[in-house]
Amino acid sequence: MTRIAGIIAEYDPFHAGHTYHIEETKRLTGADGVICVMSGAFVQRGEPAFLDKYARAEAAVRGGADLVLELPPAFATASAEGFARGGVRLLEACGCVTNLSFGAETAELLQLQQAAALLSEPELLQEAKVFMKAGRSYAAALAAALRKRDPALADLIRTPNNMLAIEYLKALNHLGITDIKPLAVKRVGAAYHDTELMQESSFPGLKEKEDPAAKNYPSATAIRKAHFASGGAQREGTGDGPDYSLALPPEAAGLLTAAKLRTLAYTGADLTEYEDVTADLASRIMAAAPFTMDYKALCEEVATRAFTVARVKRSLMHILLEIKKETSEKKPAYLKVLALRAGSRAVAAFAEKARLPRITKAADDREDLAADARFAQDLYHQMVCARHGVILPDDYRKSPFVLYP
Repeated sequence: MTRIAGIIAEYDPFHAGHTYHIEETKRLTGADGVICVMSGAFVQRGEPAFLDKYARAEAAVRGGADLVLELPPAFATASAEGFARGGVRLLEACGCVTNLSFGAETAELLQLQQAAALLSEPELLQEAKVFMKAGRSYAAALAAALRKRDPALADLIRTPNNMLAIEYLKALNHLGITDIKPLAVKRVGAAYHDTELMQESSFPGLKEKEDPAAKNYPSATAIRKAHFASGGAQREGTGDGPDYSLALPPEAAGLLTAAKLRTLAYTGADLTEYEDVTADLASRIMAAAPFTMDYKALCEEVATRAFTVARVKRSLMHILLEIKKETSEKKPAYLKVLALRAGSRAVAAFAEKARLPRITKAADDREDLAADARFAQDLYHQMVCARHGVILPDDYRKSPFVLYP
């Protein structure tokens, strides 16, 4: 039996910790290959990706992945729950994935499964709504409700990778998927939000003396910060990893977002039609938008205790990308290939068993299934051109990267 492991990721950018995760996944599962579902032009933190999706996909294949597929924008920019469900649905649609591997601050799968079960209970979700009405964010409300049931499990969801791991497990259960087995790989190196490139692990019990390589695994957050702090010189022209010369900062979305909001205000559009936008949030966005040109300032102006900055940024991306509530409720309709390893058993199994239309270039998409991904990529390229003066090939002209033996 061919064993294929699946990973859902952003790889923004791809780094040594991601290579470690792929290698550990293969070691622990005995997998014949790894299929990665990866965010495209925009990512879950509500920003344009640091690097172009094709550059990130190429780095992933060079780092050990066998096939990289694009996670459609509606799921790539969703909350943790929507991100997880979209990714799990895509892996299932490959028809050949036997394991779902995810990094987490804890490798205790049973604990994560227990937390997932509790967080799926209607009674607990009702308790969380009470905390939300009191002004807490969704994540904080869930943690408070869970703490009343099991304080130890509540501590698990304080860290982002654990929370995402729990959402993957919830997705498997909600969708009734039993032939894809979960695997938790303990995250090593810097924590998700650590901002320093070289430091000891932030996780208790994992120090340099126990894992000499740990401090050489910086977070993607730290890499992005170092690049822009260096004035754009970080790792450019070194040949070490992907080219960062066309990297985009979060504020690159500012001008397009401002223009979009002004257009919608002029036409009298109802912002609550967009995913994640409530009536209260819509009012705050439209009140702030005419007077706040800076993207970061806009997000901070709109944010409250209930509407975190991350929630605001995701909502703004949904508005910019025309992701409405009915769009986010749809299932993935295509499998768009961004990069692959030639001769891989995983690629062969995918080609034989895929349950959705496979798309390599936009010209293959006769039913226009991936129009959302092309639109997002076009907006992303507009930002690259505005910042760097470079015109990148669009999805009609760009072919997937192929790594030959």
